[in-house]
Amino acid sequence: MTTPAGVNAELSPWIRMTFPAAAMTGLGAAPVDEPLFVSWLLAFGILPFDRHVFVLAEVGHRHFIETSHSVLQAQWRHERYVTATGAGCRVRDVVTVRARLGLMGPFTRLIAAALFRHRHKRLRLLFS
Repeated sequence: MTTPAGVNAELSPWIRMTFPAAAMTGLGAAPVDEPLFVSWLLAFGILPFDRHVFVLAEVGHRHFIETSHSVLQAQWRHERYVTATGAGCRVRDVVTVRARLGLMGPFTRLIAAALFRHRHKRLRLLFS
């Protein structure tokens, strides 16, 4: 869930993110509060629709907080918490998004909610 391949497996087939070759070998060693890389978000893996500046605010043993921004979003905050359970683990995502264009706010929130429902469905398929 913290590698380029893992992120793209969650987003597939709707979105693919580009990553520089040395972007993430693991979040534990990544610096915080500074841009790590720029990623293009590609609809269906081919059509660029947003340019995302990836910034980590916090990284822990079982969580991370990403505080990024993009061309479309003035703020993209993604908190992911993984809790061990008897049968495996529970993944909880908290997403705060603020669109650059105020009128796009409600649409952006609907898209983000649908995207994370899809991501959690993919996680269940990949890891159950």
